[in-house]
Amino acid sequence: MSLSRRSLLTSGSAALAAAGLGWPTSSRAAPSIVATTYPGSFDEAFRSVVGPAFKKSSDGSVTFTPLLGVDQIGKIQASRNTPPFDVVLFDEGPLIPAIASGVLEKFPVDHSKSYADIPSVFRHPDGYAPVITVQLIGIAYNPKKITKPPTSWEDLWKPEHKGRVGITGLGSSLGTAFMVEIAKLNGGSETNIEPAFEAIKKLLPNVGAIAASPGALAALFQQGEIDIAFNFWNNVALLAAKGVDIAFAKPKSGAVVIRTSAQIVRNNQDPKAVLDYLDTVMSAETQKGLEAAPWMMMPTNSKVKLTGANLTVAKSLDDLVSNNVLLDWTKFQPLRGEWITRFNKEVRI
Repeated sequence: MSLSRRSLLTSGSAALAAAGLGWPTSSRAAPSIVATTYPGSFDEAFRSVVGPAFKKSSDGSVTFTPLLGVDQIGKIQASRNTPPFDVVLFDEGPLIPAIASGVLEKFPVDHSKSYADIPSVFRHPDGYAPVITVQLIGIAYNPKKITKPPTSWEDLWKPEHKGRVGITGLGSSLGTAFMVEIAKLNGGSETNIEPAFEAIKKLLPNVGAIAASPGALAALFQQGEIDIAFNFWNNVALLAAKGVDIAFAKPKSGAVVIRTSAQIVRNNQDPKAVLDYLDTVMSAETQKGLEAAPWMMMPTNSKVKLTGANLTVAKSLDDLVSNNVLLDWTKFQPLRGEWITRFNKEVRI
């Protein structure tokens, strides 16, 4: 009888877990795990910084798979006993149904080398893995075409931007957060985004492209197809570092903060390697690498300070979290499925 690598490793991991995380070291083969990233700058940064750091710290290897959070949940649920991923990346919205579905394991705090350096504000109240980076949503624009920096989300509706606006759908936290903010600006709320759908219909004459993901949306600037869009700061910073004509502006209502965590998948193939990977991602050394140019990803390790271009959007991580917009995803995450279906049906160019 032949056994697949996944079944062999899963059997081994179950034995290790049963031993109370008492991992052997002397005869242990070099670990290999599968971890998700997000398409675009996230994926580039993790391949360039996290992968080599994991190899250095554990002699292990990691295969990265770029996917949006909503797609990750479905794939894990379809194969709970032998999941396709060992570690998954979730923003705070998709994390809610992922926990509810029972596909994640809690974080083994007592065995972690890096957890003590993560402030309480980034620790999960129910014991799941902590936040590893903070993303900031604002307005991306081409400073050569738009010489006066935008000051409001409503600037996307200006007639001079006809055919030059980029948007993305609600399958990403980026698109969902934008719609909630537009709803609030037009008399709606975090649970009533009908005003946002009405506003988007009025925006369509300005829309030149609807991208499949935040990374694809950012790439439209590189391709010269759009001049203004909502997007993540780190996507903008990476393109600017590559010489693309792109800049970032915070709307007067505040930029939106998204907290992102890397979570442990239940029935993963190697619990020790998974913890080593998460400790690597949370470590000061790795987060300094992710915070530096060209990646400009906001750290959550208390030993890592903001530097360079990150200081143009926040004085510190406390400033970033305190003086921008935090959405209550528990209020509207259950509504997202319906919103996504409606957006895909109604918002077309």
